[in-house]
Amino acid sequence: MNKPTETNSAQSTFDRGVDAASGSVHKAIDSASDASGPAIKKATDTAHSTVDSMTKGAHQASETVSAKSAQLQHLQQQLADSTRAQIRNHPLLSLGIALASGALFAMWLNRHAGEKNAS
Repeated sequence: MNKPTETNSAQSTFDRGVDAASGSVHKAIDSASDASGPAIKKATDTAHSTVDSMTKGAHQASETVSAKSAQLQHLQQQLADSTRAQIRNHPLLSLGIALASGALFAMWLNRHAGEKNAS
């Protein structure tokens, strides 16, 4: 299971990558603008604005994914704790459910294996 620090590290790595890509695109836009003269100034301003908007959106998406990941990890931990408590409180019932599930699964596998062999 990922720890929150691993999630934050992944988000930081993603954010640095987005920032680096954004900087590269801005440099390319500036180079094109310098080479073409003042007639392209408005287009380059619009391109810079677009890159900034995309960078902001990527950062927001990264933050949202990170927050949702933390929520899912918390829910996973709650479910695991709840399951452990149920098994400890009702060990024979848990064993019976596991055996019945295994038997049903085995029957299902045998049925499907028989159908494939008949084909």
